[in-house]
Amino acid sequence: MSTNPKTPQWSALTPRVWVTTVEPETVTCGLIAGDTHVLLIDTGSTPEQGRALASSAAGMLGRPVDRVVVTHHHYDHSGGLSSLQGVEAWMHEAALAHCPHLHVDHPISLMAYVDLGGLGAEVIHPGPAHTDGDLVVIVRDEKVTFVGDLVETAGQPQSDETTDVRGWPRAIDSVITGTDGAGIYVPGHGQPIDATAVMKQRAELAERIPSDIPLTPVSRHVPPHLA
Repeated sequence: MSTNPKTPQWSALTPRVWVTTVEPETVTCGLIAGDTHVLLIDTGSTPEQGRALASSAAGMLGRPVDRVVVTHHHYDHSGGLSSLQGVEAWMHEAALAHCPHLHVDHPISLMAYVDLGGLGAEVIHPGPAHTDGDLVVIVRDEKVTFVGDLVETAGQPQSDETTDVRGWPRAIDSVITGTDGAGIYVPGHGQPIDATAVMKQRAELAERIPSDIPLTPVSRHVPPHLA
């Protein structure tokens, strides 16, 4: 299966925040440019895809990506990290436990602040939800929040053996509360949405709990050779 590492095309959400989609998993990656540092949110499925993301970002901005946040351990979000040279990386410590081969400079337990120069990114663990090591990235000055796979608009929410279905609605609540429901929310797969649409997905997830309705297994996020 091709991972389509051709040059990603970035779309601006604000003058300092961009998104792109990479295949075959339709992963939405983010880019945030401060005055002194450039932050990439998620790295695609393979080392080739990670290099393509960093290269295209550098070509657009005229300076390199030197900060990376990986929102969770699934290979379609973390697979490109190993190819990125000269970057500082942030990842939740539980997510890192699933990817011991990766080098991460800043394992996170609860939260971190990434100073980009004139702009900051708040990196927060909202609690176990889609996985045991989810992170969200809040760019408060730009009113943009990257929510990873807590929310999906390209398909149904996915689960694996680390998913906490009961904790997932609470995690979304904390994200909306922490951002005052303001601005744009960027899912790990699909198009950005507003807080109303995020809360609609939260309600649908919560409805599954008393009826014990299972989520879709995360099989399409498993590397093909392990499927």
